Amino acid sequence: MLIVAALAWDASGRATEPFPFAATDLARGQPITPDVIEWRPTAVGSLMMPDLTAASAASTITAGDPIVPSLLTGPVTLDGDVWAVPIGLPVGLQPGSSVRLVFQDGTATGGVVVQPSSEDSLGLVTDGLVAVPRTDADAVALAASNSEIVVLVRP
Repeated sequence: MLIVAALAWDASGRATEPFPFAATDLARGQPITPDVIEWRPTAVGSLMMPDLTAASAASTITAGDPIVPSLLTGPVTLDGDVWAVPIGLPVGLQPGSSVRLVFQDGTATGGVVVQPSSEDSLGLVTDGLVAVPRTDADAVALAASNSEIVVLVRP
């Protein structure tokens, strides 16, 4: 009976739809373009279709992995004259998140996360990039290089 049911299930012709998979390894921040996507048939409704319009990888995506919405991020729009400064950020912040950068003397400036920090399999954390106003960029860069800056995030 079990074999007959399995054969009937297999012959039922389950509906499939094309779904995007990574054709190559994708680095965090890499734009998702047609040349890095491989469309494979997948059971309808088994995975949520991502919006690939102006999307980039929010984290490393290995070749062959399905490209699902949680692995993508949209573009960060920035206003005014800003510079991106590498700073150690809490892991888990998303691009576009607002941060407040406090200097040792108590002064502060605002910033926007352009590229989040990430943690590798050994626990090593890479610096992220924070866009800050041009007028504060030099002070932020100097304080960050001397580990004299604190990053505040809104919960």
